[in-house]
Amino acid sequence: MIRRACFSILAVFLVLLCTGGAPPLSAQTKHDDYDDIDPWLGFESQGAGPDSAMLASFLAALAVSNPAVCQLAVGSIGNNWHGWNGDHRTGMLEGEASQDASHESLSRPVTDPPALSLLAESLGEQHPCVRRAAARLLGQSGEPEAVRLLRAALRGSDVKAREAAALGLAYAEDPGSFHDLSRALHDGEPLVIRMAAYALGELEDARAVKPLGELLGSKVAETRATAARALGEIEDIRAVERMKPLVRDGDPKVRLAAVEALGQIEDFRATGSLTGALRDKDVTVRRAAAEALGQVEDPKAAAALAQAIDDPDPVVRRLAAQSLGELDGLKQAPARLVSALSDHDPELAILAAKSLGEIGDTAVVPSLTTAYRSENPRLRYAVVAAIADLDDRRGDGVLALASKDRDQIVRHKAAEALRDRDDDD
Repeated sequence: MIRRACFSILAVFLVLLCTGGAPPLSAQTKHDDYDDIDPWLGFESQGAGPDSAMLASFLAALAVSNPAVCQLAVGSIGNNWHGWNGDHRTGMLEGEASQDASHESLSRPVTDPPALSLLAESLGEQHPCVRRAAARLLGQSGEPEAVRLLRAALRGSDVKAREAAALGLAYAEDPGSFHDLSRALHDGEPLVIRMAAYALGELEDARAVKPLGELLGSKVAETRATAARALGEIEDIRAVERMKPLVRDGDPKVRLAAVEALGQIEDFRATGSLTGALRDKDVTVRRAAAEALGQVEDPKAAAALAQAIDDPDPVVRRLAAQSLGELDGLKQAPARLVSALSDHDPELAILAAKSLGEIGDTAVVPSLTTAYRSENPRLRYAVVAAIADLDDRRGDGVLALASKDRDQIVRHKAAEALRDRDDDD
């Protein structure tokens, strides 16, 4: 009977997983956003979260499930606190209605004190997916007691529990946990250090820049990579100089983390390091560098990005073309970007057209006019959109021709552009 109950609870939760796309009725963010006005505030659906008995069955079911299924189930916790909405009720399959009460309970934050204690005890379980479930449920509880339990576990003697507790505090995003997590950076176990660094990144607290920066010199590659990613989440320009050397790190995971973090920070001082990363032997690093340079928006990266359009990897080529359109104040379109309008890769050609429109160099109008002859309606649309963005009457002929295009979407875009030009006269 116990085993059957375990699988029953897991089945209920998998239903929740499959319907987890329903939009929540209230804001889930931990950070204040004065622009986010919630009409449902104070009137959300009420009800108790799971008690200790239900959680015990749920965790037991996770422990005996397929690891991939367990991870998927745990990954959906908190994504649909309000359970079924009207549309999903209408779309329920035969037999699902009987599971609704359990579904609703598991969809709500855990507030029951015995249930919180059970989760705290489960932070040290051998099964990693169960530990993650306990950490996530405690972190998303919203109860001060849950945070207290996580902090206590972070100071405990059980290594696995300390690691899971740091993860729980990452889910909680509790500013009051900053000092606990900072102390955990000096833990004797690398896995605890890495999880504490990750959690500090989730807090996005600028006070963590210095201690995380010190971790960039760790002898352990995974620790360096985690610290870099955490600094990227914080987005503080003070981390740039400490991060730049990691772009040339001997471990590709570290180089990738550093490049992505520098893109998130968006500081011009990283341009040189990022353009160098466009020549990295690892394709994932080159892709990240091409994208990061678009985030930094430094026009000094134009030449390197134009050269990257000839990279052996098609994704690097496309990202380079896209990033060229995002550079701040670029006056002249690179010749290689213009020639990409006729590339055999249709996605690259379309991205080139879009970027040319964003750069605003009217010298490319003749090349865009030629590109409009393409059989690809998506490229013709991108050309029309680019010409619409360029204040050059030489493009009027293309817009007039495109207003009679055989593709309806292209016709509508051209007609809209012509109306806008008439309104500006």
